Amino acid sequence: MDFYVLFDCSNSKPHFSSIPNVNIFEYNSKELEDFFFAGNRLLPNALVALLDFAQSKHYDHYLVMEFDIVLNGRFGDFIKKVNSIDDIDYIHIGYDPEGAPENHWPTKYIQNNPFRKLYFAWCHIFYISHNFLKDVEQFMAKNNSFHYEFLLPTMAYNGNYMVKQFENIGYQFNVSWGPVDKYETIYKECARDNTFYHPIKDLSIVTFK
Repeated sequence: MDFYVLFDCSNSKPHFSSIPNVNIFEYNSKELEDFFFAGNRLLPNALVALLDFAQSKHYDHYLVMEFDIVLNGRFGDFIKKVNSIDDIDYIHIGYDPEGAPENHWPTKYIQNNPFRKLYFAWCHIFYISHNFLKDVEQFMAKNNSFHYEFLLPTMAYNGNYMVKQFENIGYQFNVSWGPVDKYETIYKECARDNTFYHPIKDLSIVTFK
């Protein structure tokens, strides 16, 4: 698996001298249309950065992870399990502490909904095929009112796509928007094997395996 850091260079250049041989893909959020969902600068859309990346870096699948999600377990084992799944279009986090799409704030922005049913999935980490990604891009060109935590699962489950949840392959999630101090405490004091935690901002507390 190739590893890239997708870095927003709109305000500064990346400084990864402490990480040898890291691949960096620079994008400029100021130049990417709809990068800030609904024009809100507090809502960056990682999917738009991935679409920019995929224009020049063509892979069969892409695994996207936010910078502040941490796995308590062996990342290599996780990658092997994900790569062993054949003919998959989308793998997402199944766990949803809020429960049901109508409980998530981005639903109020959706306009001209063509889908039979709405779904929601946290996008702290997701796995997506190139073919599904291109279909998502085509839909976004016509309708940009879906936040990607609605758009990806909704398109996947309403369409003819092969979908799984990370929980299907033995991984659990303790995820939220925050507060950070609460979730970092959970990670430090209650960490379970094969579990992802978000948000983790202080990497000095992380044990890499």
